[in-house]
Amino acid sequence: MHEVSIAESLLSEVAAAAQRHGLSAVRAVGVRVGTESGVAAEALAFAFELMRDGPVLAGAALDVQSTDGSDLSLEWIEGE
Repeated sequence: MHEVSIAESLLSEVAAAAQRHGLSAVRAVGVRVGTESGVAAEALAFAFELMRDGPVLAGAALDVQSTDGSDLSLEWIEGE
């Protein structure tokens, strides 16, 4: 299940972006997942939920936008 490694990379990128922008807490993360990307959105969301930790990421929700094609990208981060 490669979604675990994708979630790990995603959380690392989100944590780095939160630090760059001075966010103390990330509330939501938006990603785009293409139907032909080979990524199961449900498995990604599950792995994301299990792996988020620490004061900055613990409350983050994952918003997955399904698209046609092979997209797999971080689209936005919402925090404070």
